[in-house]
Amino acid sequence: MKLPGVSEAAHRFGGTEFQVDGIEFMHSHGPTWLDIRLSKDDQASVLKSGQALAHRFAPQAGWVSFRIKSSQDLANGRKIIQLAYEYAKKNLEEIKSRRMKTKLE
Repeated sequence: MKLPGVSEAAHRFGGTEFQVDGIEFMHSHGPTWLDIRLSKDDQASVLKSGQALAHRFAPQAGWVSFRIKSSQDLANGRKIIQLAYEYAKKNLEEIKSRRMKTKLE
């Protein structure tokens, strides 16, 4: 899946991190496990519908986990990744501002 303006980097806990304009919106833990950052509304929707799992460490920040068990999961994964990408693109300044505030505290 190719998305405009997305770059890859090593993730601080291992795996690969995907960023748009320097903002991480997803990272992988191997080929079958993804952690994806969504808006709160999108997070609630995909959790309620069972499309993703609650993130183990940072659910409060909009993160969900997605497991790829078979090729049938790929289409659903693409939809969730697209939501995360659109959220990151739309809210770049807000996310950057929040990060700066957190670093200062």
